[in-house]
Amino acid sequence: MISNRSAKISVSTSLETINRNSELVKEHLLRQMRESLAVGKKLTGEECTGLTFALKPIVLSLYSNLVQKDLEKGTIKTINQLLNLSKKMIVDGVEMNNPEFYRRLNEFFPTYLKTDQTGRLCKRNHKNFKRLEENLRDTFEAQICSIIPLLKIENKEIKNYYQLCRSAFVSVEECKTILKKQTDAMFNAQQIIKKDLSILDIPTARPIIFRILRKGFDIQVRNFGKAIDRIYTADMV
Repeated sequence: MISNRSAKISVSTSLETINRNSELVKEHLLRQMRESLAVGKKLTGEECTGLTFALKPIVLSLYSNLVQKDLEKGTIKTINQLLNLSKKMIVDGVEMNNPEFYRRLNEFFPTYLKTDQTGRLCKRNHKNFKRLEENLRDTFEAQICSIIPLLKIENKEIKNYYQLCRSAFVSVEECKTILKKQTDAMFNAQQIIKKDLSILDIPTARPIIFRILRKGFDIQVRNFGKAIDRIYTADMV
């Protein structure tokens, strides 16, 4: 088992190690995405059970052809963007929470917003989009702040994401705090959407689609918490 103490975060992590860590994180995030899409598909079927014969195919088509495909496409792009920006800041020696860190976040955020799945599902000309954008900015920052420590781990023994995560965050509590910063920002964004569903850029069945997305989010937050518990169990390698 790899000790947290033996895997220090290096200020001059080699590019080879950064790329190795990046691949481990990417693999993990893509797995989470696939799990989230599977949950969404299951929930869609459940939500359609009580719908009329005419409405059911409309909802199924909307979620499958518009929402789900856009979520997958946007999420893959977002993952690549987050990893590339994090790697660039590490290589350039930019430390988190200093002025240059925030300057780069602000500079890159418009690009992130174009692929973020929540932003893509909403109307940019809606009266509440500015408030939504502020929450998405918080989500973006929280995601970068969770990725950089993972990429900076300099330890040749690390073989998988579990080992990497345990090396970057010394306790299950710290890891869950990192996750909570992201999920809190996402939850706040959902509250803005819930307040006025007309912000969703979907032609019909907005309440049903939002209910699927919200239930899926709640399920995955619980799943992520359980996954963190598994990462920090004594026999996890």
